[in-house]
Amino acid sequence: MPRHRRTSFRRVFVWYCAGILGTTFSLTLLIEFLFLIGFMAAKRTTPINPSEVLWPALSVPFVVLTVAIFFFAWLMGRKVSQPVNELMRAVEKIRQQNLDFTINYSERNELGDLCYAFNELRRELQESLEREWRKQEEMRTMIAALSHDLRTPVTIIQGHVEGLARAEAGEKRNQRLERYLPVLEASSQRMARLLNDMLLVSALEQTSFVIQPQPVALEEELARKARVYTLQAAASGITFLYELHNLAADSSVMLDLHRIEQILDNLFENATRYTPANGQVCLSCTRDPRTLVFVLRDSGSGIALEDLPHVWEKFYRGQTSPDGKSSKTTGLGLYTCKLLVERHGGTIALRNHPAGGCEVTVCLPLGA
Repeated sequence: MPRHRRTSFRRVFVWYCAGILGTTFSLTLLIEFLFLIGFMAAKRTTPINPSEVLWPALSVPFVVLTVAIFFFAWLMGRKVSQPVNELMRAVEKIRQQNLDFTINYSERNELGDLCYAFNELRRELQESLEREWRKQEEMRTMIAALSHDLRTPVTIIQGHVEGLARAEAGEKRNQRLERYLPVLEASSQRMARLLNDMLLVSALEQTSFVIQPQPVALEEELARKARVYTLQAAASGITFLYELHNLAADSSVMLDLHRIEQILDNLFENATRYTPANGQVCLSCTRDPRTLVFVLRDSGSGIALEDLPHVWEKFYRGQTSPDGKSSKTTGLGLYTCKLLVERHGGTIALRNHPAGGCEVTVCLPLGA
């Protein structure tokens, strides 16, 4: 924050010099005047040689000047020593890697400005170290989460490859290969998805990440995604429903389609994960003059109340869902969605629907 106009030490020094001269002159006049009165009174009663009085009278200004110099030097020393001592203590604390201190000197002069700048430097250094510490903690957490989540597919792949290697060539190996290939493919896809999630989150957290909107035929693209979601949901025994509102067949909007697909894919994957067989997942899209709204709702068990405040946190995994199922996700899906939506300048909200299941609403602004 900006500081007020300061008082220069040069000006203080000039005032101190003027104080020394003024004090010397005033006290000398007073002492000489009192001395003169005393001399005149003594002369009436006792003869006094003028030479006996001359030397004491001439020495008075020098004595007063010496005393004034030492007095104002003491004042100046006090004015300088406080901030200097505080700065030295601050330097010693920094040497000891302790940034939990504040310099209290705040006079409006050069030393006050120096102390203020030192405080600002300490604050910025502390914030920088805290940011670095948080980044390191997040990196450790990310590596731990990635290692934990990769362990299962790697173990599966390793076990199946060893099983194939031990099988003798011929009909038995072919049978195992036919049975193992889908498992190996699913495990490798899971590994790729985990790595892609980590890389995407890392990119989203960089200031250099930018959204690249382009004209998109929204109805056509959403219809294509709906066909894919219908097949994926059917494989789990789930019905997928799709609704459009206020979208013309030839209408186009400015969106980063790839990022929008990532948002919808993450939300759809979460919905199908917690929706039981014979359940439903419904996606609706509504276009207002300035807003595009996606609402995805499932008929699953919803989210435990204690988990709701934390669903957008990085690496957060709910302990259990209301139906008792434990989470097996990396805790990055909803966090990634939140970052992507915010990069679009939109908002995302999640709630347990009163009729059951979970409902996520994504609002994205549309350019003029």
